[in-house]
Amino acid sequence: MAVPGPQRPAAALPSGAAAPTGVESFVGGPWPLPWSPTACSSARAVIRDVLRQWGLDDLVPTAELLVSELVSNALRHASGPVHLTLERVSGLRCLVGDGTPDLPRPADAGPEDESGRGLVLVDTLAARWGCERGPEGKSVWFELSDDPCAPGLGDDAKEGRHDGLRHGR
Repeated sequence: MAVPGPQRPAAALPSGAAAPTGVESFVGGPWPLPWSPTACSSARAVIRDVLRQWGLDDLVPTAELLVSELVSNALRHASGPVHLTLERVSGLRCLVGDGTPDLPRPADAGPEDESGRGLVLVDTLAARWGCERGPEGKSVWFELSDDPCAPGLGDDAKEGRHDGLRHGR
């Protein structure tokens, strides 16, 4: 899958330039993902390429894992087109959209269950996560901080948003 470079809302990001750490945000995508087993691989390729361009190499392994979980959930539980959007705002915000308005619910997986742990994993590793309904479905998102000392990964600072509602751990 060819990955176009990230873009700023107002102007194109110069070739090879990393996003500044200021207030300005950069957006990449949306990239359509195939409705097939290759969707997770395509999403991980986008993550690797864009995060390296943005100078966020340290976030690649965690972002790859979490985007795989969200794309897998979309393929398993939703319908309609699936797409990936990345935002660079004091770290990374990754959104996986699909055509179903139903919001995901963390499962209570037992020790023998083969699925049901994806959102728990997202909740554990992301600084924040949540979901938002849109005009044609929903987006499930997570944020990762590029500052290892930044709050957000501890139990006390963790928060997410579900369609306007906050949920904690």
